[in-house]
Amino acid sequence: MTLDMPDKDAVDLSIIVCAFNMGRELPRTLYSLSPAYQRHVDGLAYEVIVLDNGSTPAVDERALQDIFPGVRVVRPDVISISPAAAINALADQLRGRLIGLWIDGARIATPGIIHHAMEAWRTDPAKVIGTLAFHLGRDVQMRSVFEGYDAAAEDALLHSINWRQDGYRLFDISVLAGSSANGWFGCISESNGLFLDRALWQELGGLDQRFACLGGGFVNLDFWERAIQASGGSPWMILGEGTFHQVHGGAATNGTADDRTVMRDEYTALHGRPFVRPSYSARYVGALDAKRFKAGHSEPVEKYRKAHMVRGRQFRMDLPQATIAGIQKGTLRTRYKGLRLAKNPFDLALYANALGSVRPATIIEVGTSEGGSAVWLADQCLALGLDDTQILTIDITPPLLDVPNITCFPGDAYAPETTFPLTAIADAPHPWLVIEDSAHTLEATLRVLDFFDARLITGDMIVVEDGVVADMDGDQYRQFKDGPNRAVAAFLGRVGDRYSIDTALCDFYGHNLTYAPNAWLHRT
Repeated sequence: MTLDMPDKDAVDLSIIVCAFNMGRELPRTLYSLSPAYQRHVDGLAYEVIVLDNGSTPAVDERALQDIFPGVRVVRPDVISISPAAAINALADQLRGRLIGLWIDGARIATPGIIHHAMEAWRTDPAKVIGTLAFHLGRDVQMRSVFEGYDAAAEDALLHSINWRQDGYRLFDISVLAGSSANGWFGCISESNGLFLDRALWQELGGLDQRFACLGGGFVNLDFWERAIQASGGSPWMILGEGTFHQVHGGAATNGTADDRTVMRDEYTALHGRPFVRPSYSARYVGALDAKRFKAGHSEPVEKYRKAHMVRGRQFRMDLPQATIAGIQKGTLRTRYKGLRLAKNPFDLALYANALGSVRPATIIEVGTSEGGSAVWLADQCLALGLDDTQILTIDITPPLLDVPNITCFPGDAYAPETTFPLTAIADAPHPWLVIEDSAHTLEATLRVLDFFDARLITGDMIVVEDGVVADMDGDQYRQFKDGPNRAVAAFLGRVGDRYSIDTALCDFYGHNLTYAPNAWLHRT
């Protein structure tokens, strides 16, 4: 492999973009690195070279020239499933004083990434320069592709934001990659838009060619780790910029858990220890506005979440954790007619809407505490002219209520088939509104869902409350192990089209601004 260099003079920056079968993705990546898109690069001498690591058909340089005039394509003489050796061979021929590496050529950049990389390098060229990684879509692609996220969905997302005119809109349609889950001011596992001085590249010996897994396995993580060490544990990190991964069936991002295990095992064999995210004290360049700060800010509770997505929808409530904590404090203090109600203001409004649309003849509430919610529901029904609606409220220790249209029953959510009032439920007229608000555990919630699944009919609705515990900090919420959301995901995963998510209610105030995220369910 020999790189044709018409001009032997050194340039400021050489960027390697490694590609394999990225006919859809590569043109976007190259456009995002071009002078037509990048900001504040006037007068900067830089080149981009595409390393075609065996694409079929081969990458067409002439076609790419229309997107990025002057871009060059090289192809190794010997194709390997790991691009490490080919990248090293190409780097030896580059002219740039600063080297940039896109080891995954399916990553669109933001418009200031080159400018800020040059700014950091000119300030202190002895340190590696890293960027945060994001995944296009509403969840990381390791999960979203198994929920139906694909190239067509991604194309529609990208089309919706006109990112070529404003690349910072990419933050609106993406999430932090797992490698960058700690956000702007945390430590990342790897950088997928990485820059370093030629002397530092040579000191490191480039990528470790012993990594032989498909796509290089952990070779990029290893390189980032070694570059941090060579930078004295103080790399540059660029704020407000990033790279955005397009779905393309990549070995790491879109592979299986077994694929990633093989990669981890290779790293362990080479290093004699498992991979651990490196710790460092970063220096920062760039800037953050409110939107970009939020996009790259990871809430501490995210690492505890066990159910992330169902039917292409994230479970996460679209509010900052601190705001949710304040709402919860007020929710726990809320009473109605002297009885504990403990419903948040969003759901009080959503239930009023649901009552008006479903117009239930029967409301079945599983978990009632002091009965405040049952009394509130009864009053709402009367206000809506639902004078005959009956409320059956069930709890391990039911309250003593003497209120028209409300009947309290003992019952255990862990054993509904033997402890629930079976006759009263069987005789209850439809349509039903069922509210599951019991133990908030996976087991209890699934048992209640399965119990009512056998009894609900078209036109009924079931709501699973308190999936929001996954968005709340504190041991009192961790104990539920994301039970309600896990149950909803598992249940919807096996019932097919018997149930639909009422997205209008879930998103009435914003994405899942409800304590029942993705869990206002209609029986179809």
